[in-house]
Amino acid sequence: MSKNKKIGYSVIIFVLFILFCLTSYLLIYFFRNRDISISKEYINVIDSDSINYTIKLKDNDFITDSSKVDAYATDMIDYLNIYYKYNSKFSDKVDGEIEVSAVGTLIGTSKVDSSTVLYNEFYNHKDSDYNINGEIINYNDEYRLNFSEIKKIYDSFIDVNKIDLDGKIKFDVTLKYSVYNELIGSYVDNNVTLSINIPLVNETKIECSKTYERNKNFFAKMPDEQKPLYLAICLELFGALVLFVIIFILILNQIRTTSSKYEKLLDSMLRNRKRRIVRLKSLPDLSNRNVVLVKTYKDLENVNEYKNINFVEIIPNKLSVFFITDNGITYVYNLDAKKVK
Repeated sequence: MSKNKKIGYSVIIFVLFILFCLTSYLLIYFFRNRDISISKEYINVIDSDSINYTIKLKDNDFITDSSKVDAYATDMIDYLNIYYKYNSKFSDKVDGEIEVSAVGTLIGTSKVDSSTVLYNEFYNHKDSDYNINGEIINYNDEYRLNFSEIKKIYDSFIDVNKIDLDGKIKFDVTLKYSVYNELIGSYVDNNVTLSINIPLVNETKIECSKTYERNKNFFAKMPDEQKPLYLAICLELFGALVLFVIIFILILNQIRTTSSKYEKLLDSMLRNRKRRIVRLKSLPDLSNRNVVLVKTYKDLENVNEYKNINFVEIIPNKLSVFFITDNGITYVYNLDAKKVK
């Protein structure tokens, strides 16, 4: 194949690749958004909530300000005040209901096989009477965790059962809402849980969930009359991808066809014997020489294995001539493209 053809095919393949990638991206985009309204009506929702605590220690002469302590001796903790705060702002009016639940659990797992041996749900409170009819949700609540009493239950369980446990107190606050917005014509839902974990070891560090924040857009659902249009767009893009693949296959087939048996055979001959072949720009004048035409390239090599073989190739005419001059005789082998099929 000529150099110009190779360049031409390379450019076509590159353009097809770019078009294929672009069409694939558009197909994925429209397919993912096949349920979103073309009109792009949406509301923006900004949610955030946090959970925190303060500790009341039993009366002692060692610690006067617990807020400056990172780790606590569990036997010195009296109770915890847990504070939960939630804020949500909608860019348009919504109407719905909020449900907040708080669950406190005492958990003990075996140090031998990590199985759960103790599971005591000592606190369970649910608030589902909070309604919203506007654009803002502000919810605050406070819970009191009687740590010393729960620790007594845990210690008593260990003494009675004579078992070695890894224990912890887990306190979860979950807020769920489902509100309706007329602009997008659908419900917006949210469900998030924040936790406080207190390992029951001699010196414990209390772990809190990080502040939760979210900023998200909720789009209107596509009406039934618009869905056929999106389906048509996806089908057209899919058809374009199939067309690109077919064109690509045809180009590869053309490249494979253009690289004929003649060219493959010639490449093989040159590659295997490149150290013995000297390329010439043009065919020398052989009119005054004794010329002997040999039948095969092997015959030419047999003339004298130590002689260099001169080679002339004229690509447009597919003319490949190999010759050796030896003792005044020029032995010639012509690789005829017409005879190589």
